Amino acid sequence: MAIILPAATVTVDQEDKTLGLVCFDYAYGVLRDRHVAGKLRGYVEATMAANLHLARLDFFLPLGTVVRLPEFVVETRGEQVRRLWEE
Repeated sequence: MAIILPAATVTVDQEDKTLGLVCFDYAYGVLRDRHVAGKLRGYVEATMAANLHLARLDFFLPLGTVVRLPEFVVETRGEQVRRLWEE
């Protein structure tokens, strides 16, 4: 089963945000599942490729930085076993 994260544009509105955290926050907001959002593979890299201007910035993105999040296909494996300590 595949879930699509739609493309979006977000503006950094908190201090000490990294690109990884921007991607996680958006994915979690759409998917409503921290486990799946935290295990996305390739989403940060795809976002970096769509925002080459971010390479000139520091690790922590300045307030007001605009980030274009690309459409991304999330492959899921159906039902997965979850352990209590994973939540």
